[in-house]
Amino acid sequence: MILALGPSQESLGQPTSPPSDSSEAWHEDAWAPILERDGLQISYLYYPEADNEHDGIVLRLVNTSETPLRYAFTLVFRAPGAETDVSVRGRLEPGEMRTGDDAGLFWMPFQKPDRNIGEIGLRGLEIDPVRSGSSDGSGPT
Repeated sequence: MILALGPSQESLGQPTSPPSDSSEAWHEDAWAPILERDGLQISYLYYPEADNEHDGIVLRLVNTSETPLRYAFTLVFRAPGAETDVSVRGRLEPGEMRTGDDAGLFWMPFQKPDRNIGEIGLRGLEIDPVRSGSSDGSGPT
């Protein structure tokens, strides 16, 4: 699954309908969903100038199930004329959310001035419930 990063319909002047319920925190709407499968939600934020020069991506992983989950996937970054990827793996407890640099979920994959992230995607997604007493492999890599 590859997602193109670009202007949304809202930013292209398309009319949008107001949300039916505004009680959700504003920062929830900031996250762009990638997928939700087997109790794991994966979403991202795109930072055009994360360090005032290069763009970056931060992932948010949420376990919505009632059992611990082990996850593994390859995150793919594409720019015009370039592609790179990173392995992401770890464990989430029920209801746990991880995001950001401290959790190993922030990247600035292209350091050349003429390269900007154009697409991101996932390959080889594995999600497994953790049985009690099994070793984990916790923490993203």
